[in-house]
Amino acid sequence: MGFVDALYLAASATPSPTPAFDPVDVTPGPAGFFATIGLMLAVGLIAMGLMRQSTRANARYDVRERVEREAEAEAAAAGDAAADTTAETDSDASR
Repeated sequence: MGFVDALYLAASATPSPTPAFDPVDVTPGPAGFFATIGLMLAVGLIAMGLMRQSTRANARYDVRERVEREAEAEAAAAGDAAADTTAETDSDASR
């Protein structure tokens, strides 16, 4: 087979294959449409639930952090008051 024969074969029209199926039979139809809508709704509801849970968890964390800071501040204030009281009693004893 020569170069010219290869060019001739490449240039000749090749028949397109006929589909082995009817395109109408393989469309999703109403069932596919409703299944897609249902899937979209399910994913949307799950996403909304996850966002709600995330918001609640963040709020709980913020409250817990604020309570811990307040407790630390009260403990520090109580410690300062105790140190002041001890310093006053020491100075009174030395007089």
